[in-house]
Amino acid sequence: MGSYVIRLKLLPQDTTTEHQKIVESVAGVLPSDAKIRAQRIEPIAYGLSAIILDVVAPEEEGTIEKVEAAVSGAPLVGQSELMGVSRMSSKLPT
Repeated sequence: MGSYVIRLKLLPQDTTTEHQKIVESVAGVLPSDAKIRAQRIEPIAYGLSAIILDVVAPEEEGTIEKVEAAVSGAPLVGQSELMGVSRMSSKLPT
């Protein structure tokens, strides 16, 4: 069985909030079997930046919806958008 890589775009509730605090708040509400794999900052305009997160979660029914719901309800997150989902194989080809 593989895993999903779920890419999300987050906007902060307040432009003065540090990005790392937002990422930490998201990490705290993710399901126990989901982990943040990567993060980057994407400047938008006038000092506003979005956080692009890659979350790895097991390939199970309902996983994507659980991660989306957790992230959108996280403290300090003003808005979240699902950018894409990919499968990540847990086996290497022989």
